[in-house]
Amino acid sequence: MTQPNHPASADRELARVLRSGPFDLAVKTAVRASGLSLERLVHRLATRGIHVSTSSLSNWQTGRSRPERAESVHALRAMEQILGLPRDALIQLLGPRRPRGRWLDHAHGVVSYEAIFDDHARLTRIMTSGDFVHPDRCTYQTVEDRMTLDSDGVVRRIEVRNLVSALTDGVDGCVVYYRADDDSHPDVRPVEGCRLGRTRVDRESGYMVAELLFDRRLNRGDVHLVAFDQHFTAARVRPGTSDHYYKAFRSPCRSYLLRVVFHPDAVPVRLRAFRANRWGDEPTEEQALPCYRNRVTHVHTPDVSPGVVGVRWEWS
Repeated sequence: MTQPNHPASADRELARVLRSGPFDLAVKTAVRASGLSLERLVHRLATRGIHVSTSSLSNWQTGRSRPERAESVHALRAMEQILGLPRDALIQLLGPRRPRGRWLDHAHGVVSYEAIFDDHARLTRIMTSGDFVHPDRCTYQTVEDRMTLDSDGVVRRIEVRNLVSALTDGVDGCVVYYRADDDSHPDVRPVEGCRLGRTRVDRESGYMVAELLFDRRLNRGDVHLVAFDQHFTAARVRPGTSDHYYKAFRSPCRSYLLRVVFHPDAVPVRLRAFRANRWGDEPTEEQALPCYRNRVTHVHTPDVSPGVVGVRWEWS
């Protein structure tokens, strides 16, 4: 198939929005760069036996709706070909299906991956290609992390304890993800209340996604403890590379407790807690932290709103 000829500036803009989204802007930019009108695009699709209205395409461009049914996703794949885009260039920006049903109004305050991460498209691609349980069918009441570093100042284990509450009947699992700055993806080991399901790793972006299947099926309002550890092996990390840890929240959480345990031979000289609206943004809140005699520091954040909470430290 002949690729459309785009000016260099249009190519750069298209590449940018295909990388970072959002979906509606990517569709609008791709159609504009192709030189096709919506009516002409509808005609091209029709020649392939795919019938989509111009109003639907317009809604996809403005964000009023997005393709979710199988027929719509099939049309979107055909659009990628017609517009000369790489396979899944638009599909990966869709994100998880929007929640439907009687529990929709109770998933209060959930934000998109885009609201937290600048490279959210890669995380979305993993989430949509892995056939995971729906990520937004339960909410977090409390979250506790205990992070342990070794004598080289490298993270070796993160113990995670999540108290989750089901938003609808029939909830049988949740999804957790980890973003590594290097090739240090952890081994996820269930401890209580769950077993490990599917896992996916995107080495290029550093994202790892793991599915935790509950020991029992939850009904709406049920509360369940999910405990798991993340173990990092020596072969996967470089000494001296650990200088921060953060937790990303896409929905409100009643309480978050982070404890960081340092080795006697590797204690930082300065520590600061921070909060930010998204990873990479300037902190909205920041404060100095003590490192107690047992080499442990902790941060407790009540009533967490969507965003990022974490700790940074300096070795010298």
